[in-house]
Amino acid sequence: MVTFNLAYISRINPPGITPILNYPQIWAGLQRKIRFAQEFVPVIESCNVISDKDGVVERQDSAREVVRSYEPAWVDFEQDDGTHIRNIVSDGPSGTPSDLHMTYMFEFRLPHIQEGEAAEKELARLKGMSKKAVESSIEVIREMVKDGTGVLCIKFIRIVFE
Repeated sequence: MVTFNLAYISRINPPGITPILNYPQIWAGLQRKIRFAQEFVPVIESCNVISDKDGVVERQDSAREVVRSYEPAWVDFEQDDGTHIRNIVSDGPSGTPSDLHMTYMFEFRLPHIQEGEAAEKELARLKGMSKKAVESSIEVIREMVKDGTGVLCIKFIRIVFE
């Protein structure tokens, strides 16, 4: 068994990008990602929410996960095999919306892989996937804001889950 600990950070609002995303929009997008993972992670075909209570969502996609939200800073995904993924939203040094960052931290537990060449190949694959996961999540949230889905998402979360 191998365990890989990885992190990837990306600027949410780089120069020239529109619209500029703010904390409520990003948080609403992350909450939607919890409940509709397939919209954000192409390899997930569906996501079944088993329970949703007090900021803790239990869901089943390809692996069963317990997801905890720590508004407005991070979402923690815990899988049955011990794998943890954390999605973090943070301010950069200026503290302005144009300086927001998203970091995904991964603790992958892979019981089916042993140290050696196979582990090195899997690590390379997971590093690429980590980068894509962060950047595609930001892109999906931005598209939801552009087409109005982001506004609906905020209203949906407030109505259904508050």
